[in-house]
Amino acid sequence: MDIMRSVVGMVVLLAIAFLLSVNKKSISLRTVGAALLLQIAIGGIMLYFPPGKWAVEQAALGVHKVMSYSDAGSAFIFGSLVGPKMDVLFDGAGFIFAFRVLPAIIFVTALISLLYYIGVMGLLIRILGSIFQKALNISKIESFVAVTTIFLGQNEIPAIVKPFIDRMNRNELFTAICSGMASIAGSMMIGYAGMGVPIDYLLAASLMAIPGGILFARILSPATEPSQVTFENLSFSETPPKSFIEAAASGAMTGLKNRRWCSDGSNGVCRNYCADQRHYRRNWRLVWFRQCLSGKYFWLCVGTTGVDHGCGLE
Repeated sequence: MDIMRSVVGMVVLLAIAFLLSVNKKSISLRTVGAALLLQIAIGGIMLYFPPGKWAVEQAALGVHKVMSYSDAGSAFIFGSLVGPKMDVLFDGAGFIFAFRVLPAIIFVTALISLLYYIGVMGLLIRILGSIFQKALNISKIESFVAVTTIFLGQNEIPAIVKPFIDRMNRNELFTAICSGMASIAGSMMIGYAGMGVPIDYLLAASLMAIPGGILFARILSPATEPSQVTFENLSFSETPPKSFIEAAASGAMTGLKNRRWCSDGSNGVCRNYCADQRHYRRNWRLVWFRQCLSGKYFWLCVGTTGVDHGCGLE
């Protein structure tokens, strides 16, 4: 049943994208088909193929190790507010988002900045970018942006493509937007892991987002113009840091703010708060609608006194 529901969901989403396409005749079946198959293959290899599962498990251990480093830093600043005593004090409900998740986001952002500085992240992006470029028959700038978004996130993409944005065509710009919307930054992935989301699913979804974003970009806005962007030296920041310490400090500050000078952590808190309120309100409407259909409140249809979580959106 779960498999059928997933297949139906995929078909519906693809159908919606096709209906909204600006140029249906120019859709490249080769790129779209390859992106869909690659997305399925990545999920299958990472979640079901034994060597792939082993690699994901090792990566998950690494993520847990990174989170332990972040927890140590949080304990130094917040003390017992992030310790096991909180769970005892509040009967298992001692998880505080601001004290447990936001510091992890800042720490991982600084770590990613260091990896960029020493060249590890740049090498990884070049390798993955080349693979997706050849497999999906897309331009180099599109593959570069699509791969970069799973590490940096959408907020930093404008700074990355700034040297090339005047030469990027409409389709390449749209691909950059779709890739950013399809994925989350590596720091936010750690944040979700800290909230209890299984890391293997997060890692698989993060990599699957690369062909997924390109898939919908190519359906909604098919490539009709040749790429004008040619570059050899990939730049991952507007002003590269000059030292190891500056790279770490710059990454930490990136974790605190985005280009609008708002805290990324605050943005995350606000988004989660608003999403939770909308979630509750939608659940309430679903229960109200179901009870209207069942006849319980057919004569009145004014609402309910509570939320029946059996008919929710969780």
